[in-house]
Amino acid sequence: MNDKVQEQFELTLKKIGAINHPKSLIQDGKFLEEFTANGTKYYVMPADKVFNIDRQVAYHNIETAFALNQTPTAIKSRFTKTWNTVIRLMRATGEDWQKSMDNLLRDCMNNLDSFKGELTSRYPAAYYICTLFIIKEGEDLNKWDFDLANAKIDDWVKENFKAVDFFGLALAASQESQKILEQN
Repeated sequence: MNDKVQEQFELTLKKIGAINHPKSLIQDGKFLEEFTANGTKYYVMPADKVFNIDRQVAYHNIETAFALNQTPTAIKSRFTKTWNTVIRLMRATGEDWQKSMDNLLRDCMNNLDSFKGELTSRYPAAYYICTLFIIKEGEDLNKWDFDLANAKIDDWVKENFKAVDFFGLALAASQESQKILEQN
């Protein structure tokens, strides 16, 4: 069966002289179950097969960052700062009260504005979510950390995979993980 859209895409890539266009993790409408990136073999696993407590905690933290464009630590830091300002405000009088109230209002506005921002991490959170269930050959499932995650993502970048494929995998994994949590 001819795919007219894909054929047109290939012609356009040739026309503009694109070199090494991104590879896809999707074949015949399905995500690959295994692939090689930068010489390393990877396996796409169901979350319930690889999530231990550590990976589940990491998943919640990353998903929060993905959903809110902030890490849980950044959110906690903002709440702590606001809390401290409220405590100072309760003890303050006169000019000190006005200064604390100004700080509180500015902090509240900054907190609201912070939800409009973008992640300041090295890569978008969707990639990090994928590192939880895309497993490197020989990987120790008892641990997960950002060094391991960054190494995986670096492999995927070097192999030149399509970003949108990882966003789709992250979304699918998030929905699957939510179903697992609801069942438990």
